[in-house]
Amino acid sequence: MGKLAFYNDKVSIGRSELSPAVQVDSYCAMPACPLCAEKDHVFFVFKRNENEVYSCKRCGLEFLFPQPTDEALSAIYSDTYFLGEKDSNSLRRRALLKTATARLYLDTILPFVQVPKPRLLEIGCGSGDFLIEARARGFEVEGLEYSEHAASDANARLGQAVVRVGSPEDECLPSNAYDVIGAFDVIEHLRRPSQTLKHLYAALKPQGLLALATPSLDSWSRRVLGRYWMEYKTEHLTYFSRRSLTRLLEDHGFEVVQFFPNYKVLSADYVSAHFARFRVPLVSPVVQLLRNLLPGKLAHRPIRVVASGIMALAWRKP
Repeated sequence: MGKLAFYNDKVSIGRSELSPAVQVDSYCAMPACPLCAEKDHVFFVFKRNENEVYSCKRCGLEFLFPQPTDEALSAIYSDTYFLGEKDSNSLRRRALLKTATARLYLDTILPFVQVPKPRLLEIGCGSGDFLIEARARGFEVEGLEYSEHAASDANARLGQAVVRVGSPEDECLPSNAYDVIGAFDVIEHLRRPSQTLKHLYAALKPQGLLALATPSLDSWSRRVLGRYWMEYKTEHLTYFSRRSLTRLLEDHGFEVVQFFPNYKVLSADYVSAHFARFRVPLVSPVVQLLRNLLPGKLAHRPIRVVASGIMALAWRKP
């Protein structure tokens, strides 16, 4: 049965398989935590967008239960999923934002890379914006992308067939191959994040670096907005805190986890479109009003912001 997984602004189809803990308890009153398999410390938090959100007191993970069906996710990941207009000016402005964000990610990662000509793999690389910037900074780049169209586009832009089609939830990566692996805004969309971490660990060289970016339960926006946090989306299946993300990484052999704010480069127009799609009481109307008051030039100006995300850097044990 097909499963949709969203990797950095594109749609991917993979195989649907819940974690064993969730499968075993899917007909019980209370689910087991998909991270630590705890059941006695799991409790229902609230319902948002017709999805039930549960929290585990033991590890700090929040998750949707039951997970949305493949059909529900397929309906979300349609041609209308991505924000913004499809005209050439809008696409150009969006590409500039993604390129600027890729540069911020590389600014965070580069100080921790000590090998010459490091080999880098990006999971869910889309059309290759991050890979293009990484190659310009001396990386030997590769990508793993489930969308054939996106992979083809990335290879054409890179001028090399370095992006291949596949899913990080499948065992499709070479062992001990990469100095750096990046997965940005990916893990929260996966049905089996633990399975993915096993494969990424095996694909890294000893002391190789893993860089993850994901929405964080510790973020200021989550603390302010609570149950109306804009990241509580149907397509986000798990919600991590520093504590739960550290546990996930350490359980799969990683060490020395360091956290950084996940800065992105956005525009007022993009932020307004996001709050229009993922509505927050009181906040969305105010954001829309402010956007309408801005002239077009200011509305499209790139701005560096941090709102809901976190970046984790972790190393494979030698």
